[in-house]
Amino acid sequence: MKNDVIQARGARGTAIQGRAAKAPFQLRVGIAGLGVAATQVLPAFRRADSPYVLAGGADVRADVRDAFARGYGCPTFDSVAAMCKSDAINTVWISTPNTLHAEHVVTAARHGKHVICEKPMAVTLAECDRMLRAAEDNGVKFLQGHSKIYGAPIRAMEEIVRSGRLGRVVQIQALNFNDWLQRPRLAPELDTKQGGGLVYRQGPHLVDIVRFLGGGLVKNVRAVTGRADRNFDTDGHFSALLEFENGAAATMTMSGYGYFDVTELTWGIGESGYPQTGKRAFPRKPRLTGAADPHKKSAVASERQEFAGERKQPFFGLTIVACEHGVIRQSPDGVYVYTEDGREEIPSRGGRGREAELDELSSAIAEKRECFPDGRWGKATLEVCLAMMASSKDGRLRVLHHQVASPGAARIRSKPTKKHSTSSKAGRGRR
Repeated sequence: MKNDVIQARGARGTAIQGRAAKAPFQLRVGIAGLGVAATQVLPAFRRADSPYVLAGGADVRADVRDAFARGYGCPTFDSVAAMCKSDAINTVWISTPNTLHAEHVVTAARHGKHVICEKPMAVTLAECDRMLRAAEDNGVKFLQGHSKIYGAPIRAMEEIVRSGRLGRVVQIQALNFNDWLQRPRLAPELDTKQGGGLVYRQGPHLVDIVRFLGGGLVKNVRAVTGRADRNFDTDGHFSALLEFENGAAATMTMSGYGYFDVTELTWGIGESGYPQTGKRAFPRKPRLTGAADPHKKSAVASERQEFAGERKQPFFGLTIVACEHGVIRQSPDGVYVYTEDGREEIPSRGGRGREAELDELSSAIAEKRECFPDGRWGKATLEVCLAMMASSKDGRLRVLHHQVASPGAARIRSKPTKKHSTSSKAGRGRR
């Protein structure tokens, strides 16, 4: 089967690219699933001038619904289907368990609701196809949410790549070490068959980053995943080699066992942009040996969101992009560019947390264009993750068939070595 090479129409106007947009469309958002994932989204609704409002929440747990109603003053529903029937809601943010993503996206689309879906898009490619058909058949937008390509440093790196000043991308190295398996996890999060484990739940972040920077079209994958902690019957580490259609290669490595944290290599800065201190540091503590109950998970998640110090740019691990005429990596305040002239730092604008997804969907609807990343992008990223697990089982290379290009990838041009420039003025230029 040929690659589904699909350029995101109108991508030059997306929030990913930072362009000015028309008057936004007001999103009236209902949150499907009021667990820990939802708590990371809800702060976005505090912005007074935002083109979106919180309009409701759905969860099967009565105590969780009651707490949500008290805290946010919004209507609650005991099912996603019931919430989707409400005329007060025009957009649904799906943050339910991975195995329910497909069912809930289809339900929302059939009720005419736009959708933002947490990663991974689904557990199987067949589920992705159902979701895509539902969105297309009902004329609604599908945005793949919770992607690290919304981060300002990753966007800045992509802009430098796209400019062609450093020539074509040759190699990408992306790595992360954290304590994912040593945070309280519910049983489904530790069951690979239910979309649990490190590859399903953290893999999409690294895959999105390297695909975004490498042009999007992964040709083949070879990987090794593993279960080094015998207390958990799910993958806790992976290493993968990706070859792109344009000849670039990417390596991805991640370990979630909690012995070492990548912030040792990133100035102590983690995903939040804040220093890893206090509850998020790594003092001596008893190791977890099994699944946790929901109350324990919520309590620890709340503690981990207590931040202090000056906020810098968020780091999801360490990403290094090697091009023909230079190398790019993230810095605390932007990106470093290394060339024959030495090293310079190009500042990037501060990230907006989870607001970026809402802004992008609102703008895409107002401008009558495709949003990015959309469902086809989400499916392509899941295809890579599934290929990693399959390759690890039998040691064979996996050829991919459903990849889509990054916006503007075809417009990247390699410039002669002597003509490329990495001046701060050029680096800050916006298209």
